Amino acid sequence: MTSFVKAAGLAGIFAVVLTTVSPELKADQLNNAVREGHAVTTELGASASDITNWVSDTEGWHVVTTVDVVIGRDGDAERHAVVRFSSVLLPGQSQFISVPLAIGERQQVLRIRRLGDQIEVARVGGSA
Repeated sequence: MTSFVKAAGLAGIFAVVLTTVSPELKADQLNNAVREGHAVTTELGASASDITNWVSDTEGWHVVTTVDVVIGRDGDAERHAVVRFSSVLLPGQSQFISVPLAIGERQQVLRIRRLGDQIEVARVGGSA
């Protein structure tokens, strides 16, 4: 029960953070560093983007990334596939998230890593 209450509390914090962040903050700003309690948006291609934020906890740093993939953009049949990733990162650990693309297109990979007292979010090259 305690774990559930803690998880629900963290989810509430993330929801508040997502609704109060500045949409102007991009991953390329601030040397890719994301401050605790702030969100950063990264474009993962023409049809995908993500929002990443984190909070510290006794277990480690809880990082939540929400990816939005748009299908049929600007049309009457526009749809969104939204996925949320959650992880706990200890110092030196990384998380990689990739978005599927058409055959032959260059894979977009999002690397989230804990470096010292900060979280770094960067788009890194993937395979073609």
